Amino acid sequence: DFAALERRRMEAARLLRQGLSQSEVARRVEVHRQSVSRWARELEESGVRGLRKAGRTGRPPKLSPAQLRDLERALGRGPEALGFASGLWTAARVRDLIEYRTGVRYHEDHVWRILRKLNWSCQRPTGKALERDEQSIRQWKKVAWPRIKKKALCERRTIVFIDESGLSERPPRVRTCAPRGHTPVLQHHFNWKVLPAAAGITWWNFYFRLYPGAIHATEAIDFLGHLLRHLPGKLLVVWDGLPQHRARLVTEFIRAQRGRLATERLPAYAPELNPVEYIWGYWKHHELPNFCPRDFTQLSYQARRAVRRMHRRSPLIRSFWHQAQLSL
Repeated sequence: DFAALERRRMEAARLLRQGLSQSEVARRVEVHRQSVSRWARELEESGVRGLRKAGRTGRPPKLSPAQLRDLERALGRGPEALGFASGLWTAARVRDLIEYRTGVRYHEDHVWRILRKLNWSCQRPTGKALERDEQSIRQWKKVAWPRIKKKALCERRTIVFIDESGLSERPPRVRTCAPRGHTPVLQHHFNWKVLPAAAGITWWNFYFRLYPGAIHATEAIDFLGHLLRHLPGKLLVVWDGLPQHRARLVTEFIRAQRGRLATERLPAYAPELNPVEYIWGYWKHHELPNFCPRDFTQLSYQARRAVRRMHRRSPLIRSFWHQAQLSL
């Protein structure tokens, strides 16, 4: 810090003028004696002004603070707003942006120093569908979700969120350790199979069902029957608008329950509102990371074991609801 160093030089000058030895001054201001000796010569030759003139060494920065603030605002608007084809910031794009707005051209390595100075870092982006209706999603959280909770309370129904996914023989890859310059390789079957699964979550528990084939209307009905057997009373199912959820067979099955089953629809392209999405994420990336099964049977066995381990951890349920940001 330049200001702190200057204060230290001024204190050393004051002590030297009082007649203290250089060793004593070095001890008091906590610097090396050679520094005090150099300051003493400067004080004798140029006075206190000579000690004040020491400043930052090296070349001055090419971008002024105002230009850095302008760059940060431009970065915040996103690449697409500035004419780039996609929403990814790369060092080359930031370099071109700096040159376009200021006329200063940097090497890509130096661009990262500027980004770190602006408190930007390299991160893995998440995906978001272009078809999303943000207004509709906000309206659902503000209006529909309180109405759903009120309906469940008045009709004494248990709210169950439902979603489907699949676990592949291809391993969900996460970070691992390896020697520098040697990329680790996870071996797996190239023609992998998928293990479909359906899950439902309530306030206090979640329910799994694994299927040998793709999930169609008959599997959706089977999973609804599975929930009806394990959950007493009336249920309020909240799920997305997949075709199998809107199939005629499913509609007739719900009608045949004579009011025990009611359904509500999630807004389109809003998986983050469904707590079951976070079950899938934990199942794949925390329970079965880097898992390379020998065959489909081993995949199914380990997947069921992972589910049982998750069932024993009740705080996970609260964390899934918390990540969905749905008030209970």
